[in-house]
Amino acid sequence: MRSWIKRHWRWALPVGVVLAAVGAWLVFGFFAFQTYFQDDEVDEALPFFTAGPAPSGMAGDETTAEMADAMNKAMAELDMPMVDEVDEPMPEMEGTAAGLSADGSVEPAQPAGETRPEAVESEAAEPGGSQPEPAGPESTEPEVVEPEVVEPEPAQPEVVEPRIIVEAAGSFIDRSHPTEGSATVLGDGSGQRFLRFEDFRTDNGPDLNVYLSAAPGDAPAGDFDDDFVDLGDLKGNVGAQNYEIPAGLDLDRYSTVAIWCVRFGVVFGTAELIAG
Repeated sequence: MRSWIKRHWRWALPVGVVLAAVGAWLVFGFFAFQTYFQDDEVDEALPFFTAGPAPSGMAGDETTAEMADAMNKAMAELDMPMVDEVDEPMPEMEGTAAGLSADGSVEPAQPAGETRPEAVESEAAEPGGSQPEPAGPESTEPEVVEPEVVEPEPAQPEVVEPRIIVEAAGSFIDRSHPTEGSATVLGDGSGQRFLRFEDFRTDNGPDLNVYLSAAPGDAPAGDFDDDFVDLGDLKGNVGAQNYEIPAGLDLDRYSTVAIWCVRFGVVFGTAELIAG
């Protein structure tokens, strides 16, 4: 064998390099054996609900996720802060008798034809001025006081705060790989829902996706990709993470969370969602 390789080394060497490259691609590229020994850890906070209940209950007041993203993007491009505080001085008022007193407070304007008390006193002190007539005897009749009518204050509308509730939940079980943690469906009453993993851990692998499947959690592996909704790539094999559920999806039908390996057609772990 060695003598044959020595005689034909000019073309045996390139063939050997090609075979080695193909073998390396199969090991590290297609089968991705290295991923089984690496953890991809994430730690996401609770999901952000972009819409929330409409304040007035009218359809025109609803804010879609696309609208919220567009507004946030526009504010970022304009470098617009969330709180834009101002403190303007008192405006200049022209054409009125109002002004500032010596201590800086606002002095109200005098209505036309009204005489200031100081002017009345000065006129009374001048010689030749008219003296006030003495007041007559006070009346002994009691003064009738009209009862004061108090208008009731209008009732303030009750402010409804968005409240996140657990709509369904379940725990992961092992399938082809050890899998643990909880899966919870969170909603705020607006129709927007998220699937959240907590205390989650499974083995790493290539092409792992999160499915909501119509198959029960203990069904054969081939049943999970027959009738399912793909929520996207698994963000990490360890840690808390969120996945938005399509609006209007029937969770009574798609009630099983499956960690699905697309490349090899195996299910790493499942969790059956039970309505709360």
